[in-house]
Amino acid sequence: MLLIPYDSMFDLLIIAVMFCILVSLGSGLFFLVRDRGKTERTVLSLSLRVALSILLLALLAYGFTARFI
Repeated sequence: MLLIPYDSMFDLLIIAVMFCILVSLGSGLFFLVRDRGKTERTVLSLSLRVALSILLLALLAYGFTARFI
């Protein structure tokens, strides 16, 4: 059984959220160029990015207060 320390899992979670933010940003750019602002996919993609950024800030704040980072 693979045992990963909790702080390493926390670091991986932060990296995964950062990767999701970059993917959402890229998809927002793609939808902006492809749809030329005629659909709401760009807004949804960038709204998801904002939500993920808030989640990242919350995870970082928790990591600093719990001394995982």
